[in-house]
Amino acid sequence: MIKFDNSKNVIKRILSAYKLKTVKSLADKWNMTASVIGSRVQRNTFPSDFVIKCILDTGADLKWLCTGEGEPNIDGIKTEKKSIELSSEALEKLERIAALKSSGAITDDEYQLLKSSIFKRSH
Repeated sequence: MIKFDNSKNVIKRILSAYKLKTVKSLADKWNMTASVIGSRVQRNTFPSDFVIKCILDTGADLKWLCTGEGEPNIDGIKTEKKSIELSSEALEKLERIAALKSSGAITDDEYQLLKSSIFKRSH
């Protein structure tokens, strides 16, 4: 079972995800008063709605936001998604190495190395 952190620390991580320094700046961003956020901290009620909004806006990791464990994985405030075109040959290679990784035949590092070599050649 996951042990959630207190609401004050969750709010601090939300601020970090948005690259903001104050609760007031977060409240302005979300078009609410700082007292709404402050009351969550004061009552120590878990701000699940704030966490969900933050994840949708920033891509921050759920476990990190809720517990402080793991990596933030913050991808910035809604950046434009990139697309990649793969040849059918490159896609087949990628599927084969993914199967090797899932079966345990290669390590994650080996998988990443092989994957990056496919993308370098397919352009």
